[in-house]
Amino acid sequence: MIRRAALGLLLLAGAIGAPRAASACGGCFNPPTAVQVVTDHRMVLSLTRDRTVLWDQFRYSGRPEDFSWILPIRNGPGVVVEEADNLFLATMDNLTAPLVTRPLPPNSFCPSSGFGFGSSGSAGARPSLGAPNDGVTVINERVVGPYQVATLAATDPMALRTWLAANGYAVPPAVSPVIDHYVALSMDFVAVRLRPTAEVSQMKPLRIIMPGYAPTLPLRMIAAGVADKVGLNLIVLSDARIEAMNFPNAEVREVDLRYDFDAPSDPGADFLAAFNRLNRANGGRAWVTESAFALNRFSVERQMQSCSDPSTGFPQACEADPRVSPLDSSVAFDALGDTAYVTRIRADLASTALDRDLVLASSDRGNRVRNYTYGTIVNTPPDPCANPRSGFEGCSARGGDTTTAGAVCAALGLIAARAMRRRKRA
Repeated sequence: MIRRAALGLLLLAGAIGAPRAASACGGCFNPPTAVQVVTDHRMVLSLTRDRTVLWDQFRYSGRPEDFSWILPIRNGPGVVVEEADNLFLATMDNLTAPLVTRPLPPNSFCPSSGFGFGSSGSAGARPSLGAPNDGVTVINERVVGPYQVATLAATDPMALRTWLAANGYAVPPAVSPVIDHYVALSMDFVAVRLRPTAEVSQMKPLRIIMPGYAPTLPLRMIAAGVADKVGLNLIVLSDARIEAMNFPNAEVREVDLRYDFDAPSDPGADFLAAFNRLNRANGGRAWVTESAFALNRFSVERQMQSCSDPSTGFPQACEADPRVSPLDSSVAFDALGDTAYVTRIRADLASTALDRDLVLASSDRGNRVRNYTYGTIVNTPPDPCANPRSGFEGCSARGGDTTTAGAVCAALGLIAARAMRRRKRA
């Protein structure tokens, strides 16, 4: 999906739950399935009028010397690049991922289900400009975790490409016209590469702090590093729901989720199939809103501290990196207060769709809770407790029974339902 030379995203600063209860007999519930997808970029964005913060975690496989991440920005001297904590991104991903509940047969116990995903600084300090170098000004250079990071200003795109190549940044020829485009817009650049001693397994998320309001993602910059398509998962913290202004917006509806009791399917796979249908219907250019709701800062911090699975409440394996400052949640909510509006949008864009930058805007649509249920259910088995000929009359009156008698009732109900279906088919 990604070629060796990975080209990143950054904003153009200043531009433009509840589980469904089963009825009767068992008194059980069906656990929801979390729909999480491995994408090429997992991003969290805190977007305010005075400051924009982007967390970006990317996938890469290849030699360290072939990796480069070129980011066009505004106001390079005011930009701070830091290493972030993967736990923060994982927590935001877990708290916003769609949860799909599989329907239950009438008066039965729940079937099993499951689907999985598998340094600090201050933004206030303004660094001094380095000396010009034949059309390129090195604003600053620093080591950030496994990365070598340089913030650059340039008036000559050829000089910029020469500097990058001379300093170990892999820039394929196809990127040249893209760099020309952003230099013509008087953009500065953040260039990131893996240090020679770093391992690919050390791909750490970055936190980029920029002054001002930055509502645009320069998608054209990643086009040259994409073979056929790129997956993008963007979670935005703001004061309102957001959406794409210059791309099609879409949303999975419950009616788009179809469950057939004769051919049981995985809820996560069903949601992804609905997502793919929406994307194809929009020419492979859709930004699909998967959830949009108010999120409290303390919910995020409590989740990070407990390392629990938000869909079940049970602990899961996760650990904060002790070398990284645990300020991500504070930075994210700093200018938004204790409660912010969080919007999770995802795209799976073909390379041909990366012909324009993504512009974000406020949306007047309401909440999109992250809990989904099937809107279309077919071949529902009959309710044995409601059929006077099944011999289980009155079973539904024991809806809260979780004793041995209740369990026997539910089990016999399932047996009767299956027997009735076989007779019906015969």
